[in-house]
Amino acid sequence: MSDSYLYMFAKAIVMLGVVIAVMLVLLWVLKRYMNRTGGGLSGRYPAPIKVLSTSFLGPKKSVSIVDVAGEVLVLGITAENINCLATIDNPEVLDEIKRHETEKPKPIFKLFR
Repeated sequence: MSDSYLYMFAKAIVMLGVVIAVMLVLLWVLKRYMNRTGGGLSGRYPAPIKVLSTSFLGPKKSVSIVDVAGEVLVLGITAENINCLATIDNPEVLDEIKRHETEKPKPIFKLFR
């Protein structure tokens, strides 16, 4: 009788592993598809908007540096609204921001990010 319980337990563990593996593969495929289309399900080309950096100041309050079609904006974001705080035109500052963006450490579990 204990052999049948052991068999059922092993079968359940293997099936759980299969389900988790299928979910991870689907997540990987979805992430690749979303990155290729720019984040939208209907877009063919990458979106012209890229978030370069975000700093959280408090609950539901942050400052973000965003590249919108080549123009770099500093945005103040709260739960109620979004304000443009500044536009960055200085090429040296732009190079520093973009260099900082490319030097970010890569996450260990990049798949989930």
